[in-house]
Amino acid sequence: MVREIDPSVNEVNFLLEALREGKRVDGREVYDMRSLEITLGADYGHVEVQLGRTRVSANVSAEVVRPYPDKPTDGQLIFNTEISPMAASFFEIGSRSEDEVLISRLIEKSLRRSGAIDTEGLCIVAGEKVWQIRVDLLFLDHDGNLVDCASIAAITALLHFRRPDVTVSGEDVTIVSIFYSVYSSNRSKKSCTVKHSSYTNLYYICIFR
Repeated sequence: MVREIDPSVNEVNFLLEALREGKRVDGREVYDMRSLEITLGADYGHVEVQLGRTRVSANVSAEVVRPYPDKPTDGQLIFNTEISPMAASFFEIGSRSEDEVLISRLIEKSLRRSGAIDTEGLCIVAGEKVWQIRVDLLFLDHDGNLVDCASIAAITALLHFRRPDVTVSGEDVTIVSIFYSVYSSNRSKKSCTVKHSSYTNLYYICIFR
């Protein structure tokens, strides 16, 4: 990762004076939150969140895998983050920065380790087949609050996502295509069971489904 340029003396003095006067460059008061905009994509599980001028795109996908031996009835929830130079010039292609690792760990703790997602509800056949839910986070613009924006994008994408239904007959598992479910009934479009909404910021967002 390219090292950020240290602020000049004038910039430091300006920031300190603005803090003393309770002013911000974007016109917000000291305790005002950034404006939030959520855009739902055409595909289930694809959302774009803009928090102030920071933008994060989230995409959720699912596949059937074998469960971990020590958790035979639990599905899997994994997160992948990518910060490209498009978000900020000091990020490099192909190298995983400290910020990227930190954001990925915080999102994982707030959603997976907190038990926000019902992983047992992702089990198809105990010890044999479970759903693996993958959340890909792509950072488009970086203007602060990356973790908050990524957290909102991840939980919103999970709430918006619909996975295909499955039918089990003996040892045979049939996945019902989501395209088929659109023309038959909504019963085949299963959402991830979110026990509670976990965010890394201090305000609560109501998402109506």
